[in-house]
Formats: sequence, C-alpha cells, structure tokens
Amino acid sequence: MKATIITLAVVALLSVSNSFGSNTIYKSVETNEQDRTTTTTVCQGENEKYLSPIKRYVIVSDSKGSLIEKKIYEWNSNNRSWVAVQKYNYDYNADGKLLSLSFTRWNKTTDTWAEDIQYAMYINDTNEENLSVNYLDTKPVTSEIHLAHYSY
Repeated sequence: MKATIITLAVVALLSVSNSFGSNTIYKSVETNEQDRTTTTTVCQGENEKYLSPIKRYVIVSDSKGSLIEKKIYEWNSNNRSWVAVQKYNYDYNADGKLLSLSFTRWNKTTDTWAEDIQYAMYINDTNEENLSVNYLDTKPVTSEIHLAHYSY
C-alpha cells in the first residue's frame, strides 16, 4: 500500500512537470525528524534561476513511517503565500494495514477545512486476499451519508 501511495505521488509530480512546457521543474525536500514531517516544494524556472513556486506537499508520518496526513498547498503569486487546497488523513489497524482514508478541501470562504469529508474504508477478508472499499461521502448541510461499495 505504501508503494502504491508513493507511486501515485511520483506520477502526480511527473504530470505536473509535463504541463509547463520549456520551464524545468525543481523539487526541494525538507525533512523534520522530530515532527516526522516531510515538506516537498515544487518550483518551475530555467537554469535554476528565477524559480517560481507551484505546489507544496506536507506529509506527516507516525513512528513506524506510515503516512498519517498529507496536505497540499498551491502558491498564490498575488499574495505571495501558500494557500491550502486538499488534505488527506490515513488511519491504520493494529497490524499497520490501511483502514480508512479521508479527503477534504480547503474552504476559501471560511478559511478552514471544509466540513464535507469523503471517506474510503478498506476492508480485507479473513485471508486478506480480497479487498473491498466503501466510499462514504458526507454532506453536513443535509446530514446525508452516501455509501458506495466496491470489491477488488
């Protein structure tokens, strides 16, 4: 599962790099062992000069190295600041297997994380061969929960 998450992150970074034409994409990674955070900043520019920030990824891990939280920010060149875009939270069982993944977007109006959170619940059978995924979409205004079930 960790390999899948890392692979998806690499693919996302490569797709970002292909969409900017002649500008080269540069990546800076800072790790804080004490806080267990890794901050990756993606910039574009030419010949390592005049770099313009594009995105920032902040990843928090637990003591076992498992991903707990991932926040994505985009650079606002008007305000010259990072603006939150998306947040993912990961929960694991006692064996370290992924149980659930939640996703929310930044609400620009309230300057907080949105209340409508989408969840994916990962369920293995007793042989851990079949994985079923339940997608839950909550809507706080109507208090509705929408459930979709998929098996792999």
